[in-house]
Amino acid sequence: MSRKPTIRIVRNLARSGGTLIGKCIGCMEGVTLISEIHPADLKTTKPMMQAQKWFGLIQTKDIVQWKVRPPNVLQFVHMCDTRAQAMGQTLVLRDWSHLDYIGVPFATPKHGFALSDALEAAYDVEFVTTVRHPVDQYMSLMQLHVVSEKLVFEKYLYGCMRFAEFAAEHGFTRYEDFTKDPDSALRSLCEGLNLDFDPGYRDRWHQYTTITGDTVPALGRGSMKKTIEHFERKPIEDSLLAAFRENGDYRRACALLGYEA
Repeated sequence: MSRKPTIRIVRNLARSGGTLIGKCIGCMEGVTLISEIHPADLKTTKPMMQAQKWFGLIQTKDIVQWKVRPPNVLQFVHMCDTRAQAMGQTLVLRDWSHLDYIGVPFATPKHGFALSDALEAAYDVEFVTTVRHPVDQYMSLMQLHVVSEKLVFEKYLYGCMRFAEFAAEHGFTRYEDFTKDPDSALRSLCEGLNLDFDPGYRDRWHQYTTITGDTVPALGRGSMKKTIEHFERKPIEDSLLAAFRENGDYRRACALLGYEA
């Protein structure tokens, strides 16, 4: 039997519904969720600010010390986990998987699980993975200028394929299935994380703001809604759809995840 403590991680790519799913998990009773954390970048998504200002896990004196000697991700997570437990909370990390598989404009992807690699010596890592159809994810990503200006179509699809390989090997929940039946999807995710499912999320998720990601009003079609809805695909040019279908990485990703190509 392992004597290591458990750390829980949710994995998803950017613009694949991870913020919405994170809201639903993060607002559940007894859960503290830190968003978009990755060992290669502890600044862009401000996980320390989240821990300090949103959840009270980090004190001002810690921040002062870290300005002199910044912590690595294991040191940071260990402090957050220890203090969350002292508050009767279970810490959940939302992995910034974008850096591992797509990267732009922040990093060159290495197609692995860097957060787990950084934590597994000290923790038993329990994780779940959520996915979205590569076409819909791409169309949503292209709304982000910081990404769209540098996103290379073929490299994007290769990253999606590699993430799909990981998901197919370890199990996954599709965003489209989540939007059609949130309770069932969330029960499965909670089971995978060894968390108690809290049905009260239904009344709280839309008021949950302590999260990073798709928090800009009107950027996503569901960002202003108080109900979880399934949306059909936005109109797409025939030439772009043809480019997807001609790409082998795209076809493999769809096959692995059970999507129609």
